[in-house]
Amino acid sequence: MARRAEVSKSVVLYHFGSKQELLEAAVEEVYAKAAPDLLAAMESAQGHREKLDAYLHGCVMFAWTNQQRLAGVGEIFRNLRDSDGRLRYSHADSDALISVVEQMLLNGQHAGEFGHVHARTVAVMIRSTIDALPGVFAAEPGTDALAFSTRLCEAVGRMVAKEMTS
Repeated sequence: MARRAEVSKSVVLYHFGSKQELLEAAVEEVYAKAAPDLLAAMESAQGHREKLDAYLHGCVMFAWTNQQRLAGVGEIFRNLRDSDGRLRYSHADSDALISVVEQMLLNGQHAGEFGHVHARTVAVMIRSTIDALPGVFAAEPGTDALAFSTRLCEAVGRMVAKEMTS
């Protein structure tokens, strides 16, 4: 990183204090980069289904356009350890992202736009899919991200649709 920034390692460590702080800052920067466009798309959406679609589409496109950054974040998640030797990032860190999706689903249910599904289970499925995207895109570089996004929105839409009554 220091080489890319054209500064010495000592300057980087002075600013961040430790390699651990540098890696944590890298993770925060990647997630912070996704937030503004994602939030704007969701806020401009009409209705809960459109808001969910905006979220899904935004996540897919962010993963597509930030493959290297997200691959790096994945490496940090899998390998960074705290001072006690435990993984620094755990399910608890993912829970906030899962909870955002869960709340979107619950809001849609309360508004009568979504059918009865177990919101937590569907939220975990959605976040697991999103978190897998960097690996999918790396393994399948010819993936059409826009088509993938469309198919994901359709599949999730079917999962959360209100049951048809006759």
